[in-house]
Amino acid sequence: VKGGADRTLIYLTLTMQQFLKECERFKTRPDAEKAVHALVIKQFTVPGGPGWSLGGMFPAPGDLQEGETWRLYMKQAREEVATRTLDVVFHADGSKNKWWNSFAKRKFMGKELK
Repeated sequence: VKGGADRTLIYLTLTMQQFLKECERFKTRPDAEKAVHALVIKQFTVPGGPGWSLGGMFPAPGDLQEGETWRLYMKQAREEVATRTLDVVFHADGSKNKWWNSFAKRKFMGKELK
């Protein structure tokens, strides 16, 4: 991990894995959209906070304002990742893409977001 861009990619890849895992439970896109949207708007921890699953990989924010800025940025990124994930998990006819669905069972770097 060489910098902020690498950390962002790691976090968003783990987020996508979380969304794939959630999509696996549903057969239709509208049901999966509701569940993924609930994950997007759910309050998530910031680096250094209680429940942060990535340990020291991310530096803790300097103050509350910086933590909130990070949370808002990642919320926007999570919304975009959610939209794009749903686009690849479900075909235009509503059926599931088995190839993308297979990644729901794998962990990235042995880590998982809670």
